[in-house]
Amino acid sequence: MGKLFWKFFFGFWLCLIAAAVATGTALYLMREKPASSDIAEGPRAQFMLETIQEVLEGKGPDALRHLLDRNRQRTGNAIPVFAVSSEGQEILSREVPENIQQRISALFTNNEPTEQGILRVTAQDQSEWILFIPRNRRHAEPSNQDGANTVESESSQADKRKQREALEPPLPPVPGAGLFAAFLASLLFAGVLAYTFSRPLNTLKNAFREAGKGRLGVRISNSHTPGKKRSDEIGELLSGFDHMAEEIETRIEQQKALLHDVSHELRSPLARLNLAVGLARQNPAQLDTSLSRIETEAERLDNLIGQLLNLSRLDSKQTPENNREHNVIELLLAVVDDAQFEAEQQDKQVTFNSPVKQWHLNCDAESLQGAFDNIIRNAIKHTPVSTTVSIDCSIQGKKLRIQIRDQGPGVPAALLPKLFTPFFKHGEHSGHGLGLAIAKKSIQRANGELSACNFAPHGLLVTIELPGT
Repeated sequence: MGKLFWKFFFGFWLCLIAAAVATGTALYLMREKPASSDIAEGPRAQFMLETIQEVLEGKGPDALRHLLDRNRQRTGNAIPVFAVSSEGQEILSREVPENIQQRISALFTNNEPTEQGILRVTAQDQSEWILFIPRNRRHAEPSNQDGANTVESESSQADKRKQREALEPPLPPVPGAGLFAAFLASLLFAGVLAYTFSRPLNTLKNAFREAGKGRLGVRISNSHTPGKKRSDEIGELLSGFDHMAEEIETRIEQQKALLHDVSHELRSPLARLNLAVGLARQNPAQLDTSLSRIETEAERLDNLIGQLLNLSRLDSKQTPENNREHNVIELLLAVVDDAQFEAEQQDKQVTFNSPVKQWHLNCDAESLQGAFDNIIRNAIKHTPVSTTVSIDCSIQGKKLRIQIRDQGPGVPAALLPKLFTPFFKHGEHSGHGLGLAIAKKSIQRANGELSACNFAPHGLLVTIELPGT
């Protein structure tokens, strides 16, 4: 177990103990305190008093006396309800505690309201009675006049009276075994919680260590329960690591592929440069031809390096410093004019149709125009002679849609997903394979989308969607 487990464990355990202590203290403070008087109170005592009250009010003192006598003869003890008349006589001649007798006399004399646990009753014969139950006292029973009942021992009668008259027994003490069980339960519960929280975090820690060593293939979102991912916040954290590791791994693979492609693209013009230098040395008479070849290859290298730098700049997440609000239609028209001139030199046509005259967007004008130029020139390269490249603009929802269609052979469906990847080449008119990749990055930088599909019966349709401001 690591340090994190024990931190969680002791944290949860101390919280459980604190909660238990707080709950026990609250229950102790909120408990029902025993009455300070020697009169029994509570629902049970109240029920017995009201029962006796019903007998007095309905049938009178003689019926109550007969009832109590019959109960005493049957059970050997009287019901613990005392009934004292206004003359101060208890209905069964039982001894009334002196302090209670004084309060009863005061109630009759001063006509004061009764207190909790005492009932004042008017019997059927209009006599006044006070009903109450003494709290936990032993009361002297009058001797049996006729001697019909069997005399019990004094200790036996005291035990029975104790069981009968203890109407509110104290709560039993909490046993030591219960405290020990609660202690073990708190330990177990804290351990389970600590393990539940520390296990995925330890897994995440180990995964970061593996990733730091270059092993980016590790995945942890379903490592605890294969085939099932957690749906809580910890599961989201683990899935976030998997997504991060997968993204980094993909980026590294892309960088490796890009480095391989760049090396290959640089190797060809450098080989031609070395060849031209070798020819110049072997045949000084053709020096001008060799120098011209060297100059051409140097321009190609410069163009390739410029495109690579542009792609690297667009790949960064930094916000362009020269973003301004521009009219996209004006930027596109400037590119279309140049493209029409170039197409005419190749016996091709470029048509432009746009009912939209203004569409403002916060963007880098040079980068966005470069994207338009790359896409339109690519369409001109692949469209046959005496055919037309059409450019149509329309508004779709809250976006400007620009569609560029040529009449060339198109791209095989299997290769369409690779069309905008760096160094992808298809067809005999392919250059370095960076133009469309740069165009996609530029449009994404303007919060737009770029897609391509084959157009029936032939040709490639490139769609650009740009938001407005």
